[in-house]
Amino acid sequence: MGVIAEEFRQIACYESDIFGKLLPTAAMNYFQEVSTNQGIALGIGADYLREKQLAWFLVKYDICFEKTPDYGSRVRITTEATGMDRYCAVRQFKITDLDHQDLIVADTQWLLINTESQKMESVENYPEFSAYDCHEKKEPIFRKLARIKKACASKKFEVRFLDIDFNNHVNHVKYLAWAIEALPLEIVKSKVLKRAKIVFKEQCFYGDQVQVLSELIDENIYGIEIFNQNQKLLCQLELTLK
Repeated sequence: MGVIAEEFRQIACYESDIFGKLLPTAAMNYFQEVSTNQGIALGIGADYLREKQLAWFLVKYDICFEKTPDYGSRVRITTEATGMDRYCAVRQFKITDLDHQDLIVADTQWLLINTESQKMESVENYPEFSAYDCHEKKEPIFRKLARIKKACASKKFEVRFLDIDFNNHVNHVKYLAWAIEALPLEIVKSKVLKRAKIVFKEQCFYGDQVQVLSELIDENIYGIEIFNQNQKLLCQLELTLK
């Protein structure tokens, strides 16, 4: 069991959808913030990574919305490194109510990358990461997502300056926002997102032209693929709505 970090938030109006529920993208922002703050508190945050020319590259995300909290609710956000093995780390996030009932649970998978060579680095080469107190090997959170066969809808976006994070590429939360925007409006307004599986393939940068393709692959399940202007696959998603 790794070191657990926690923070508390009261859900703001700008983090809520038209039904007064926490936006799924806001939940992912909460998760990013708590993990960033944990790294800083343990002395292995952004400054340490920059000094060592390292970055954690997010490759997979599996987020389940068991009960989406309402605007104004006070919630507890936690994170824990649940597995580390060679180049890979697995981290779990939770949003719970104040009685510790799970509301939103996410598992994520990361690769440690050398920012100079753009090659994978072994976690074992950096003993400082033992501060997470996680030494278990974990299987991938899911194997892979099937490619869509015939897109039923398409939407295009241009990457804005405000889509870019401090790593100078598109923040990972934006891909889910684009995917939801590509769904039929009547689906988004009548159904609730229950699960999102995401595979991040390539980075995306300011000014890129992005195309989002979607396909209904099963009852209540949509496959999404996101490409740049060079037809390079940037991201795959599988969204379950009910």
